[in-house]
Amino acid sequence: MVSAKLVVDTSVAFTWLVSSDEDSVVHAQALLDASRTGTCMLAAPSTLSIELANALRYSRRIDPKQALVLVEQLASLGVELFATTVQRVHVATALAYRHNISVYDALFLQLASELDCPLLTADRRAFANIDAQVDIRLL
Repeated sequence: MVSAKLVVDTSVAFTWLVSSDEDSVVHAQALLDASRTGTCMLAAPSTLSIELANALRYSRRIDPKQALVLVEQLASLGVELFATTVQRVHVATALAYRHNISVYDALFLQLASELDCPLLTADRRAFANIDAQVDIRLL
């Protein structure tokens, strides 16, 4: 039985696959373990795979072959991806204007609101000053 739900953003997925920050990796790995045992549901908009591929593309630490392997590994993480519908984009666009963030980031905020659960991020810059009804937690 799932006891907790979390929306995870691209920065969390990047941490699972690439990060060398030991504290963040330990916390992120614990989330994956909880997801695999069924005690936590991890969710994200379907744009997660595109954003992750883009982040890997522009990471100076990752070569093209590694990036392709890491993109494939995303499917094995067990994150439930939610379709990016016109209605979700509409709400996210309004949130992006309201909080002065990108629509890409606002999609994660929108999904957390829709699922009535916290948003977990490692992106302090994007989400640090947001005053939203969603519980935003930093990894």
